[in-house]
Amino acid sequence: MTLALGCVLIWALYSLRSIFIPIFIAIILSYLANPLIRMAERKWSFPRPLSVSLLLLFFSLATAALIIGIGPLVTEQVQTLVRKTPVYAERLSQWFGSMGNVADQVEALFESFKADPLSLIRPFFAGTGQAFGLLGYMIGTTIDIALALFLIPLYFFFFAWHFDRMVLPLARMIPISRRERILAVLQRMDAAVSGFFHERLLIAIITGVMYALGWGLTDVPYWFLLGVGTGLLSLVPYVSVIGWPLALLFKYLDSLTASGSGVGWVAIVVWPSVAYLIVQFIESWILTPWIQRRSSDMNAVTLLIVMFIGGTVGGLFGLIFAIPVAASIKIAFEEFVVPRWSRWAAHE
Repeated sequence: MTLALGCVLIWALYSLRSIFIPIFIAIILSYLANPLIRMAERKWSFPRPLSVSLLLLFFSLATAALIIGIGPLVTEQVQTLVRKTPVYAERLSQWFGSMGNVADQVEALFESFKADPLSLIRPFFAGTGQAFGLLGYMIGTTIDIALALFLIPLYFFFFAWHFDRMVLPLARMIPISRRERILAVLQRMDAAVSGFFHERLLIAIITGVMYALGWGLTDVPYWFLLGVGTGLLSLVPYVSVIGWPLALLFKYLDSLTASGSGVGWVAIVVWPSVAYLIVQFIESWILTPWIQRRSSDMNAVTLLIVMFIGGTVGGLFGLIFAIPVAASIKIAFEEFVVPRWSRWAAHE
């Protein structure tokens, strides 16, 4: 009966994921912000609603400042990438020699879009059920994103305000005889999970800035987009390696586009690679040991296996939360299973 109820609950959560994902994100953000809110409450006697409001105000102002400060740079790089995509496709087709007329198709698509921006969406209004279904899907997705941008801060305000009050009843549900032991284990899990997210986020921000600066100095096109994107990928260990071949590829294609011939391989391969490897060295040998003190205590092979399983089961969210979940399972195993196993093994 319990298993059936659990399956029904999981099915309901999956079916209503568009509703529960903003709630889940808001709960995670509230959990990560709670130590800061609690410190402000205890140290400066700030009411929790005031602390949460100040956090929302700070992030709103920071987001606005980022948009104003780097918005033109991002817009310029995105526009350049869009404009050069047909040329890149043509170069790739010449390089591989097996892409047929992909370049012509991409160029025709961009030319038709420039001449008539509505040409891409006009087929959706053709009157068929399939077209209306696709249009409805696009409209629904847009509405979901807009609602999420509105609902996540709203949910975050109320969850962060009442976070401690929501957690307290859960602690009271633990049997008194085991409460102290279980709460100690949960505190250890909390330290591992919150430490992972806070520390990985700080490492991702620092490495993102360094990647952008390194690739900017080595004249990699779209250096800011690639640098920030690679830094964000650092949230998950080892995934940032994706940015390295992308930087080399764009440098190569941009060099072909600019010169037409005569490629400087040192400038294309060596210097962007040196910039990437320097940042990787700093992250692996300085930032991670210094910042990420509360590590998951898992070796590289285990981390890779855990990330593959998380990505397969839960997609992007599974990839992000795989390591904290695995660290929590490892702590529970060490605290509850290993002692009993040791006693059983020692029993004659």
